[in-house]
Amino acid sequence: MSEVLNNNQVLLSILMPVYNGEKYLKETLECVTRQTFKNFELIILDNQSNDNSQKIIKSFQKRDARIRYILDTKKRNGNDCYSILIKHALGKYLINLNDDNYLDQNFFLKLIEKIQETNSDMVICNGYYINENSKKKKIFFKKNIYFKGRPNIFKIINFFFKGDVIPLLLSSVILQKTFKNMLPYLNLSKFENDADTLMGIKILSNLKIDVLEETLFYCRVYDYHERYHENKMPKNFFSFLKEKLIHDINLINYSINAVFNSKLGIIIKIIFIIFFPLLLIIKRIKNFLIECILKFRKLI
Repeated sequence: MSEVLNNNQVLLSILMPVYNGEKYLKETLECVTRQTFKNFELIILDNQSNDNSQKIIKSFQKRDARIRYILDTKKRNGNDCYSILIKHALGKYLINLNDDNYLDQNFFLKLIEKIQETNSDMVICNGYYINENSKKKKIFFKKNIYFKGRPNIFKIINFFFKGDVIPLLLSSVILQKTFKNMLPYLNLSKFENDADTLMGIKILSNLKIDVLEETLFYCRVYDYHERYHENKMPKNFFSFLKEKLIHDINLINYSINAVFNSKLGIIIKIIFIIFFPLLLIIKRIKNFLIECILKFRKLI
C-alpha cells in the first residue's frame, strides 16, 4: 500500500460520460466523493445534456477540486466518449463509471489494493443489478467470477453467451495504458449493443485478470435508461435485416481479428476462428427463442 499512501501524483482516474443523468447523478457523485480512497481524479464528459446535469456537476466541482468537467464539442455515442476521456486521464489506473451507478465507500480502495497486490492488468469485484429504487434485483455472480486468470478461450465463450458486460467493464479497475491500447470502441452498426461485447473479447484474450470476491458495485437497470445514440434504426423490414446481417458480419470480422492479434496460443486462435461464426448463430437462435418465450408468457 506504500504507493497508495505516499504517491503525490494522481494514482486513479475515474472516467464518466454523462448524458441527461440528472435523476441519479447527484447520488453517484456523492458515492464517488465519499470514497475512503482519496488519491483520484474524476473526469466527466458531458455529452451536451439538456437537463440539469451540468448544474449538478458544477455544484460538486465547486467543493471538490478532484472533479474535472468537460462539455463535449458534439453529441456522440456513449462508448465513443472514452476515446475523449482517456486523453485527459493522469492516473496509472482507470475505473469507468456511468452516471447512475452506486458504489460501496471502499470500492476504489479495495480494487486499488488488489491490483497492486496481484500486479494484474485488471481486477474485478462482484456487484448487484438494482432497480430505480435501489432494490437489489440480481447478483452478478452467485459463485466464482469466471473472468479470473490469464487469457483463456473458455472465458471468452462463457462471456459471449452470458453477456456479462457490466461486471467486466464497470465493476473493475484497469491499467490506464492497457485500456488506452484497446480503444477506440468499435460501434459495429446501428445495432450498438455488441460494441461492449467486442471490447470484452479484447480484454479476455489479452489481460491477466484477478478478482475481488466482495460485493462493492451496484448497477441500475430500468426501462427508460437514456443514452444518446447517433444512429437511427431503419424502419423498413428488409433494411432492418440487411443492417442486422452487416452487424453480425462486422462482429465476426472484428472478433476474429481481435483474437488473432491477441496473446492466445496459435492453436486456440485457429479453433476460435473456425467456430466463432457457429457460436454467433447459436447465440442468435438462443436469444430468439428466449424472446419468443417471454412474449408468449405475456399473452397467457
